This record gives sequence, C-alpha cells and structure tokens, in this order.
Amino acid sequence: AQPSGNDDLVIRLPNRACNEASAVCIGGQPLAAEVSVTIPGPEQETEPLPPFTAAFAGRVPTEHDGAASTRLEFQFHLSHNPGHLSYETVRDDLFTVTGGTIESASRRTQGDEKHMHWDLKVDPSGNEDVTITLIATTDCAGTPGVCRLADNAPLDSYLKQVIKGPATLSAANATVQEAQGATLDFVVTLSRQRLGTTTVQYATSDGTATEGSDYTATSGTLSFGLNETSKTVSVPVLPDAHNDGGETVTLTLSNPAPSQYVRIADGTATGTIENDGEMPKAWAVRFGRTVGGQVVDALTDRLGSGGGTHVTVGGMQLTGAPAEELDPEAEDPFALPTWAKAQRVEESREINGRDLLLGTRFHLSSARGADTPGPAFTAWGRVAQAGFEAAEDDVTLDGDVTTGLVGFDAEWERALVGVMLSQSTGDGGYRLDEAAGTDGGKVESDMTGVYPYARFDLNTRVSAWAVAGVGSGELTLERDNGESMPTDLSMRMGALGLKGRVLDDTGPSGIGLNVRSDALWVQTRTSRTRDMTGTEGDVTRLRVILEGERVFASESGARFTPSAEVGVRHDGGGAETGAGLEVGVGARYTAGALSIEGRVRGLVAHEATGYEEWGASGLVQVAPGGNGRGLTVAIRPAWGNTGSASERLWSARDARGLGGSGEFEGSGRLAMEAGYGFGFGSARSVLTPYAGATVSEGAGRTMRTGARWQLGPDAVLGLEGTLQGSGDESSGDVRLRAALRF
Repeated sequence: AQPSGNDDLVIRLPNRACNEASAVCIGGQPLAAEVSVTIPGPEQETEPLPPFTAAFAGRVPTEHDGAASTRLEFQFHLSHNPGHLSYETVRDDLFTVTGGTIESASRRTQGDEKHMHWDLKVDPSGNEDVTITLIATTDCAGTPGVCRLADNAPLDSYLKQVIKGPATLSAANATVQEAQGATLDFVVTLSRQRLGTTTVQYATSDGTATEGSDYTATSGTLSFGLNETSKTVSVPVLPDAHNDGGETVTLTLSNPAPSQYVRIADGTATGTIENDGEMPKAWAVRFGRTVGGQVVDALTDRLGSGGGTHVTVGGMQLTGAPAEELDPEAEDPFALPTWAKAQRVEESREINGRDLLLGTRFHLSSARGADTPGPAFTAWGRVAQAGFEAAEDDVTLDGDVTTGLVGFDAEWERALVGVMLSQSTGDGGYRLDEAAGTDGGKVESDMTGVYPYARFDLNTRVSAWAVAGVGSGELTLERDNGESMPTDLSMRMGALGLKGRVLDDTGPSGIGLNVRSDALWVQTRTSRTRDMTGTEGDVTRLRVILEGERVFASESGARFTPSAEVGVRHDGGGAETGAGLEVGVGARYTAGALSIEGRVRGLVAHEATGYEEWGASGLVQVAPGGNGRGLTVAIRPAWGNTGSASERLWSARDARGLGGSGEFEGSGRLAMEAGYGFGFGSARSVLTPYAGATVSEGAGRTMRTGARWQLGPDAVLGLEGTLQGSGDESSGDVRLRAALRF
C-alpha cells in the first residue's frame, strides 16, 4: 500500500455476500465480519486557539456626578468573533448592572469583525456607584450564549467595572471638656479616596455658646490630597467658671470642589463644650453655709441672753446692762472691767451706716414670775455680717453676707419655742485663672428664710436646742462681658445643740464638767436656666467642747484645781473640709492672796495640709482683797500660743480657719508687774500705782509704769507711760484712760 499523504492509511476487507463481486467465501460461507487495519500517518503539532476574552476599552470613567442628564460612554471588546451577536443581547442579556442601566449598545465595525467591538451608553440612576458585570456563558445554546465561532468555546474571563458615584463630605459632632488651651475638634471625612484634589469651606457659628466669650470663631478651607479621606477643624475654647451643662457651637461645610464629583452629605455638626465649673455651686454652698451659721449664732445668742429688755445701737448698749466684774481672762492682772476695756480704741473714728446697722440689736421680753401666769414672750432682732474666701480648682471667689434676723418666741419654765425670720443679701466676685484673667465677674444673691426653733431644759444644768428651716431667693452671675445670668436659689438647713454643766463642782464630788456641742447641715440648690445647669451642694459642721475640773479643798481654805479641755471640730461637704482637735491640761492653786497656776495645750488641725501648734503658760500672783487695797504682784511666763484653741475651733467660720499661715514656731515671753493699792478719798476709792515689764523673743521688751484710780464701781481713771525697745530704737508714749458707766 502506498500512502497518499500524511493521513492515516486504512486497509479494509469488507464481508460481502458470496454472489457479489470480489466476495471472499469458503464452502459457500462469506466472512463473518469486516476486517480492517489502520496504519497511522506521521505525528503533527497543532497550536491551540488563544483564550476567548472580553474587555472594556476607550475612556472608561472612574466616577460620575449622579446628575439626571449624565450618560457614561465607553467600549466593550471581544477577542474573537462570536458569530452572530445582536445588540439586544449585548444591551439586555450580556451584563448585570446595579446603580444604573445600559441605555444602548451598538457595533463599532463592519465585516467579519462586526460583532467584536461595541459602544455602550450607561445612565446612572442616582448618586450610587454603577457596577457593570459580564454574565458568564455556561451553555453556548443558552442565554447569553456568547461562544467563539471557530471552536464554539465560551468566554473564559471575568469582567467587572465599577464607576464610582460622587464622593460625599460629612462633618462629625464633637465634644470637649472645657479647660485652658482646650479645642473642639470636628472631624470632616471624604467618603472615598479620589485621584484629584478635593476642597471644602467651613465656618463656625453660635449655638448656645457665644463667640468671643465661649469660643473663638474659626473659618477656612480644607484640602484633601491624593487618597486623603479625613481632616480635622480645631476650634479654640475659651474657659469660664460656670456650670452650664454644655454649650454648643455649630460647624457648617459649604462650596465643595470639584462640584461635579463631590457632594455634601452632612454639612453641619454640633460641638458641645462640656463644663462642670464651680460656679454657681461653689458660691451658693458657701452663701448657704454662711446664712446657716448666722442663724445658729443668732439663736445661741438669743438662748444665752436670758430675759429682760435691752437695746444696743451702733455697739452701744442703751438699757438693761448688768454690772460686770474684772475680766478673769485678761493678760493684764490689773485690767479694767470688761465693759471699760471694750472702750479702748487706738484712734477715734466716726461710725458709718454699716457699723451702725451691724452694731444694732434688740431684745424685748415680758416678765414671767410666780405671780405672772403663762409664758414669757420675747421679740428679738440682730444683724449679722460675715465673709468668705475660697479657691477650688482654677476658680477663686469671695463674698460678704449680711443677714437681718427677727425672732419671736414663748418661754415656759423648761421649754421655749419660737420662729425666726431672716433676710440675707450677699455680694462678691469670682475669677477663673486669676493670673490670666480669662473669666470672672460679680455675684449677687438674696434669700428670705423662716426657721422654727425650740429649746428644752433637760434639768437645771443641761439644755438642748434645735432649729430647722427653708429659704428661697435668687442668685445672679454678672460676667465681665456684661452678660447677666440669674437663677433661683433655695436652701434647707437643720441644726442641733447641747449646752450645760453636766457635773457641778459645788456638789459632793467636787467635779465640774461643762459641754457645748452643735451639729449643722445646710443644703443649697440653684435652678437650671438657659445658660447654667442646676446645682446642689451640702455642707456639714460638727463642734464639741468639753471642759472639766476637780476641786480639792483643805480645811485651811486652800484650793487645788486640776482641769482639762478637749475641743473637736469637723467641716464636711461641698465646701472647705477639715478637722481640728484641741487638748489642754492645767492646774490652779489658791491660798489666801496667793494664786499659782499653769497650763499646757496643743492644737492639731488640718485643711488640706497638716498644721499643729502648742502653748504653755503660768501665773504667780499676789492679789489684794476685794477692796483692792494692798500689795499686788503678778509674774506670767508663757511659751508658744497660749490662747484657747478650743474657742478658736468653735468660732472659726470654716475649715480654712483651722490651718495656720505657716509653720508654727514657739517663742517665750515673760510679763511682770507689781503695785500697791491705797485708800484714797472715799471708802470705795482706791489709788494703785504700779510698774511692770514684758520681755518676749523677737519682740523685744516693753516697760510701763503708772497709776489707776478706782473712783467707784462705775468710774476708773488711769495714767500710764510705756517704753518699748532700747537705745536709739526705743519709743514711748503716755496715755490717760478714763471710763464712766451709766
């Protein structure tokens, strides 16, 4: 067999019937089956067809502006001829489209390649991204059925095109805690990255905050570079001292560019300046505490005044004043009577209206006795004035409070009930960061209150009292910029007290114990206003003083009296807080004209830091009899602070008064004086010449000499010369003193 080419050579012997030509038969039987053999031709290498692919071509847009008139135009290419492909199939069946529709599809070329290149026109349906995805062909006979004409191969590539919608700009709300140097930071975001530059303008405007006093106005242009999506606008905050509950600033975006591809999605943002500043709470709690203290002081003064009628004008008591003995606590052993000592002034001055008001009080009481049935009725009144200073965080404040109080009560043998009315006014100021002077102003307040009170005598030596009440009024902050911020002010208070001689040293035991104690609670509130949030604050005060002594008497008349003293105070709540403890011991020995006594005491007190002081004193004195005639000698050494710290704890307005201004340094001093009283003139007249000296560390020495003439129980005349220092640095004076009681 001779091959005719490179194809396989096939030799075939068919199975024909025996009667046919060229049949192969044996014994009348043909071949049972055809016989063939194939001889392969030489092997040949064939190149496979390239993949059947699709692509978008031309100037394919990456973004659109979302306008209704916008039409996106680009090309669609196939790598091989698919045969017949209609425009309906390309437009309606070949792609899935989200965010838009294929408006038209048309062939770009003619001839054999007329189905390979198409122009597409796509209309976005809004601002969303337009996504065009080629549907894969799995069956050439199905839909869309795009297969290569040469070998009926389907498209073997994935094709997807995303055309971004317009980018959007948004500003986020911001919050900041008000403080020096704080800024309100608004974050402005671009919804997606862009290849070009994006800009937008911004500006701030007032919400509830005020430009210039609460924040600094800010405006400008933000520029987003390649692939940038976030920028920050920082607005400086101006701190103030007001608890305003959050003031607001508005940031507004405008004029985005390029405007065809950038939109503003959220163009306004609210910035909140949070401020829990101390005003007006810090001022209100101290105002309320001061008024509450004045109410308690007025009540204890009333309860200790007894009966009778007396009127004081400008500090001068006009009626009903009982005679007083020599002041036993005076440093001067030859002191004038207390009522006369009160008249010692270094210089004369005219009384002003304020002094006249504060020094005026009255007490008008009906008599009550065995022959007068029913209770005694009392009307009383006084004016009190007190001030306060404080520093909390960055705020310093001060104030003066003047309160007029009028009370009416009825008293039985063991009980007293009444009601007190008050009118309080306060004025002061505040300053935030005083060095920088960034914010401050004035404060004015007024309050009217009513306070029922009662006292009950547990026995002849011990009594308890209580007072409670409410007050209401108004508080106004006036800022340096002229802004006035009024708010309602209210107060509730309650106090309890105990006073008495628990043990009497005149009894069989010879032990004496005195107690004074009170507890005060005051709550103040301010109402919420447009400019300030409502506030509430409490203050508490607890004071206790215990004084005890034991008397040991001999048959000869000598007396030895040891004593002890403990004072405790604690201030708590929303104002100054602190505690103080005073402990003191002493002893006194008297035998006829001789008196010897000594005392040691220590004060431990604190505000924010510890403070302590101590003192020790002694006295050796020889005193004449009750007529004032005879030898008088007194020697008084002392070290440290010898004053009664228990009284200091009791009288301090708040915990600020418990601490010292610096470290305590004990110093010694010695006072000596001697004199002799002669009868002069009438039987009740005594002339006492005397001489004395005082020497102290750091203060030098003082020498004095003179004479005092006790004309009678109600008149004293004295002449005294003093010399301080020594040598060229010495100075002296001569004084004539006179006192007359009527």
